[in-house]
This record gives sequence, structure tokens and C-alpha cells, in this order.
Amino acid sequence: MRQEFSFTNCLKKSGFDSLLLMQTFDFIRFIRISAKLLINPHKKVNENSSPPSFSRRKFIKGSFATATVLSGAHLLRGKESKRSIPSVEQPEEWRNRQPDMAYRRLGRTGFMVSEIALGGSGPFNNPEDSWVFEEAIERGVNYVDSASRYRKGNSELGWGEFVKKGYRDRLFITTKLSDYYPVMIGFSKEILKTLPSEKQQSLRKKAEESMARRGLLKPGYFFELFGGHGKYEIDAYLCHQIISEYGLSNKWKSLIEEKMDESLHGSLKRLGVETVDVLHFPHGCCTPEDLELPLHRGLAEKYKKQGKIRFNGFSTHTDQPRILDKAAELGHIDVAVAAYNIANQGSMELPIYKATQSGMGIMGMKGAKGVVSDDPKKPVPAWRIAKLNQTIPNPDLPTAVKGYLWVLQNPNVAGVLSEFSQKEMILENIRVVGKRVELQKV
Repeated sequence: MRQEFSFTNCLKKSGFDSLLLMQTFDFIRFIRISAKLLINPHKKVNENSSPPSFSRRKFIKGSFATATVLSGAHLLRGKESKRSIPSVEQPEEWRNRQPDMAYRRLGRTGFMVSEIALGGSGPFNNPEDSWVFEEAIERGVNYVDSASRYRKGNSELGWGEFVKKGYRDRLFITTKLSDYYPVMIGFSKEILKTLPSEKQQSLRKKAEESMARRGLLKPGYFFELFGGHGKYEIDAYLCHQIISEYGLSNKWKSLIEEKMDESLHGSLKRLGVETVDVLHFPHGCCTPEDLELPLHRGLAEKYKKQGKIRFNGFSTHTDQPRILDKAAELGHIDVAVAAYNIANQGSMELPIYKATQSGMGIMGMKGAKGVVSDDPKKPVPAWRIAKLNQTIPNPDLPTAVKGYLWVLQNPNVAGVLSEFSQKEMILENIRVVGKRVELQKV
């Protein structure tokens, strides 16, 4: 039978990644619609129609103008940034509202979160300096990001001390099931041990080929954000390969669920709460397939029904565009914490936009990590800092703070996680809230 010729089929046969191909055509459609709106903003646009005659110069100019509109945030102090949210959204929920802080809506959760959020190790990093975090809260910061892995649980213990002091009603408290991946990988390796060596090698090869085919660790797409980043992913892909071929028996599912119940119970106990506002798992999601597992959705729905969590999400540092696209497609995930900075901007902005259009809330992390290094032996590439300084030519702002400001110019990001360890850091980081700047051409 003669196969119909199409440009898409040719690209697929040539080895183009299907997700990248989909994103490319989504972006082309987006530009076509934007071009029409630029010409006649009051005219109803038919997405399937052909665009009007448009010269190359006008197209580039229009594309840049559209990008500027999208990246320029509608930032209001004490008010929300208006944008389209699906009908499943919850009513607005405010906590610790202060006049000098700016807030944005966290997707369908309805949470009005501070643009600068409390991330990192938390107050237990140095208990004597807990007043630093109290200062941040007094200035309107209301979102706490923690994890059972941070400081071996001491981060959650530190926030638990704040709960004891009466801060619970002023904060959106979130944490992560850091044990999810280690437990899943551990059980999959138990299955692997029962298999012949030839089959073990075959599964490993398939996992490696899948990573290579997706360009998971390709320079320019992958950016190392912490020690060991990029080494853990092979275990996650091997776990997926094993589960996809052998499945999870009821026995394995029950054991995994039991481990997750124990982990969540430990987090709630350390935090001193009965319910967390958002529970993220996997912590550091590596594959989009992890989000498709019935076990993943089942745990989230179970914990919601039990009243232990209000909303579910995940965090991700690797292959984020593909993972965000999958989360938006699935529709049952409420929040994502994703590494987003001026270095990975090119691959991230369309997936973030699509995720928010599905109703998800996006919290940015590693906003400063792309331009500031904690390791003198691994300095940040000069091009990143040059790009940031050309985009936001403000010599009065420290590089890290400018990195946060850049992230907040995207209206589809609700807030950015920031490390607070000194009062000076609070005063510097809070300078960017509610600020709209005109991003310059690079």
C-alpha cells in the first residue's frame, strides 16, 4: 500500500525525537496565532487557517514582540497576576499577605504564593539563625519547600519548630517523598537479580539506548546543577525498563505503598502537621513514564482522600521539557517544581506555558544556580553571565538576585525558590518582587 507523503513522517523517519517534533509544531502554531493577533488583536483566530502574508522581517519582529509580552509579567503587589486557568481551579487562598510582597496564583490550587519562596535546607541548617526565616515571613514570604532528604530530615524538623511557634496558618508547607525513587529502584533491582545475566545486560542496554535516543545528557540540553547530577538517571531508566517488561506484582505494590506510607508519616511527624499543602514525588523525576504509573496516581489520590495532602506534584532537574509535557497531558498533577534559569530557557519556556495552560502551578528553582557556582573548581560559563547582564543590564543587582528577577519575568512561573541564610540575602532577594523589567535583546 502506498504511504501518503508528509513532512512529519519524513522527519520521524530521519530520527527526529517525537517530543521535540511535537514541541516544534506547537511553537510554529503559537507563532502563527501570535502573528495574527499582532496584526489584528480583535479578530477571532482560527488555529487551522493559514497565516496572512508576512515578511521575514515582520515575522522576526513580531516573534520578538510576542516573546516580550509573554516574558513580561503582570506583577502587582498584594494582587494576583491574571492569566487563563481551567475551570477546575480552586478559590483563591491567601496566607500571610503583606503589602510589600507580590503574590501569584499557583495554578489550580488557588494558593496565592509569594514570588520569593523559602527553599534550600531550611531553618535547621543553623538553628541559632532561625530569626532570619522569621524576618522573611514577616516580610510576606509564605511558601516553604522542604524534603525528607534535606539534612536527613532536619529541614522538616526545623519547619516543625516554626509550626510549634504558631506559623502554620501563615505558610503553605510543602515537602517531597525523597524515598520514592530509592524504594522503586531498590525493588526493581530485586527483580533484576532473579534474571539471567544476559537478560540483565539487555535491560541495561535498552535503558542506556533510551537515554541516548532522548539526548538526556546532551550538552546544551542537560545542565549539571549539583554534585552527582546525571549519574542517578541510569538507575531510574533501568527501573522503568524493568517495570515496563515485568510489571509490579501485587506483593511489590503493597510493599512499595507501605514504604511510602511510612515515609509520609515521618515527614508529617517531623513537620508537626496532619496535612501538607503539596506533596511532591518523585523527588527529582527523571522519566515521564514515572508519572504514568498507576501506583503514582493511586498514592496521590489515596493521600488526598486520607487528608494527609491537599495537592500533589513532583520536582525535576533532568529532561524537564519532556516530563512537564507528560504531566500536562495526564492532567491529574497539580504542581511542579522545575529548574529554570537563563541557561535552559530555550527548552523550558514552551513546556512551562503548556503546563500552566493545563492548570498546573509552576515553582521555579535553581534560578541563581545557572549563573552562580558554589564550587570554585566549577565556575559558571562566562556566556551565561554575559547573557544575563545583556538581558537585564542593571549593575546594581548582584548576579544571583538578577537570576531570580529574570525567572520572575515569566508570568507562567508562580514563584522562585530562594536560599535564605543571612538577613542581607533576604533584603537582596526581596528587592525583585513585583518588579517588571523590559528584557533586552541578546
